[in-house]
Amino acid sequence: MHTRQTLLEARLATVRRDLHEVMDRLTPEMLGWAPASGMRTISGQLVEIVATEMQLTTLLREDRFIDDPTAAAIIGDLDDLDNLRRATESVRADTLAYLASLSEADLADEVEFQGGWFGSLGLPTIPRAEVFVSIADHEWYHVGQLTSYLWARGIDPYQ
Repeated sequence: MHTRQTLLEARLATVRRDLHEVMDRLTPEMLGWAPASGMRTISGQLVEIVATEMQLTTLLREDRFIDDPTAAAIIGDLDDLDNLRRATESVRADTLAYLASLSEADLADEVEFQGGWFGSLGLPTIPRAEVFVSIADHEWYHVGQLTSYLWARGIDPYQ
C-alpha cells in the first residue's frame, strides 16, 4: 500500500517529467515570446511555476510568505534558460526534502490559508498534503499552457 508521501512524490515526479519534455524543446531565444499581447512569456510561465512552488513550500515550512519580486530575485536571471532549469530543480529538491521530513500525521494536519487562495478550494483549512497536490496541479496547468505555446510556434511538443 502506498503512503500519502509516496503518492505525492510520484505526482510531483510525473508532472516534472512533463515539464522537462516541454523545456527540452525550448531555446533561449524563445523565452521572451508570448502568443499574444498581455499573455505571460515563456519565461514568465516558467517563473510562475518555480515561484509558486517556492512560495507554497516556504509558507508551509516557515509560515512566511515570499512575495513575487522576492521569488524572482531568488530565482535570478529570468532570461537565462539554463538558470530557469536550475531553479526548477533546486526548488523541487527543496520541496521534496521538506515533504520527506513530514510524517503521515503531518500531511493530514489542517493548515490555514488566508486570502481566498484558490488551492484551498474555498475552505479555511486544508490538509497539508493537499498543498503538495496543488503544487503539482499548478505546474501541470502551466505545462499545458507551455505545450500550447509550442504548438502555436509550429513545434510538435510530443516528438
